[in-house]
Amino acid sequence: MYKKITAGAFVLSLILFFVLVFLCPTDERASVQENRPLKEMPALTLTTLFSGEFGEEFEEYLSDNVGYRSRFTALGAKIEKLRGIVSNQDGQIIDLANGTQLALHDGKIMEIFRQNSSVQTAYTAVLNSYADILPADTNMYLMLVPTQIEFDQSSYRTVSDSQKETIDSIYGALSGIACVNVYDRLAANSDAYIYFRTDHHWTQRGAYLGYAALMEAVGEQAIPLSSMAADRRGGFLGYLYNQANVSEYAKFVDEIEFFCPGENYAVRARALENGEFVDYTAKLYSVPAEGAPTVYALFMGGDHAFAEINTAVGNGKTALVLKDSYANALIPLLTSHYETILVLDPRSYYGTVSDLLAERRIDDIFVINYTMTTTFSDFVANLERIR
Repeated sequence: MYKKITAGAFVLSLILFFVLVFLCPTDERASVQENRPLKEMPALTLTTLFSGEFGEEFEEYLSDNVGYRSRFTALGAKIEKLRGIVSNQDGQIIDLANGTQLALHDGKIMEIFRQNSSVQTAYTAVLNSYADILPADTNMYLMLVPTQIEFDQSSYRTVSDSQKETIDSIYGALSGIACVNVYDRLAANSDAYIYFRTDHHWTQRGAYLGYAALMEAVGEQAIPLSSMAADRRGGFLGYLYNQANVSEYAKFVDEIEFFCPGENYAVRARALENGEFVDYTAKLYSVPAEGAPTVYALFMGGDHAFAEINTAVGNGKTALVLKDSYANALIPLLTSHYETILVLDPRSYYGTVSDLLAERRIDDIFVINYTMTTTFSDFVANLERIR
């Protein structure tokens, strides 16, 4: 009898879970906190059902769309904080449930980098396979961006694996791809405000250094930062602040500074939602209204599966950017050099680069990733999927 009651309680709890998922509204705050779009309901077809693809994507959908997700993740973070903080005289190290470690020191929250040799090898192999499909008149560039812990002068730098070694190893194993050195520029300017304190991204001042390195590799002159119109928004507490869930770090609030090299061009974007294409308009800078919260999605309006930017340059040149969110702050700076800029996010893009190369003449392909991406097996799988 006891076993039957236990089994019944378990089944009832599952039913209640599904009720929460489908009756509670989607937690939009979770998307902001985690700096990514939440998983859409996958399309159900015979092919996706019997291949197992639907089951895998539906599981991700359930995880992302459970009611009050942000509150659950905040509670989980508090539990992890109680269980996983190691304190010392310099600060704290926090172990997150997803395996990531954060270092808190001197008003900064920093991701600790752990090299993953197997994923790194796969990442390199996928990029080399892209080089094999390039038309003769298309150039491909890779820029790997280190995170701020690489340049931190405290003992935490020794806790993190060397990102320079990872970058050099990947660059040395590539063929037919130009490798862009942004590391030295960032190292030389590490005392400047080139990384946010509470977020894992670089600021646009940091992204400008990446842009200048790209233009040097392409053989063009970067537009001086001093010649661009500048603006800023305060009150930014980033992704790592939400993940760390350490309220005392709210006093280290960030400011987002952004620079416009020219007109704030409209961006045509497209996403795949519920099995259908949805077209919409975004902006290079999605500036919040006065009093509204400031988020990293100010740059490019966030991550889009596909975006096309048409500029007034008129030189007939087209660039393709394969990106993670680190590229969002850099892409607006490219508008002074290309008539058309195509932007693909491998995590959500629905086509293939091969088809795009067959349809469009593309002069330069830029792969812009931060070093943590070289440890994400799902990102590498998506790069392979869209090739």
